[in-house]
Amino acid sequence: MATELESLVNIGPKLAADLRQVGVPDAETLRLIGAQEVAERLADAGLRDCVHARRALEGALAGVRWIKR
Repeated sequence: MATELESLVNIGPKLAADLRQVGVPDAETLRLIGAQEVAERLADAGLRDCVHARRALEGALAGVRWIKR
């Protein structure tokens, strides 16, 4: 069974929707493709800034929040 994107840290409903638009339907696909490639897809689609998206996605894959308060 596929792991929901929203179950990962740093990924809320809006980012999850953007990820689905660029062909990333679940956490396993994100892991397979990798944070850098997915961030580039988001930037190319005009959905997200590549640098911030990459940091958020890398953190999601590692289980670490990308911004510490």
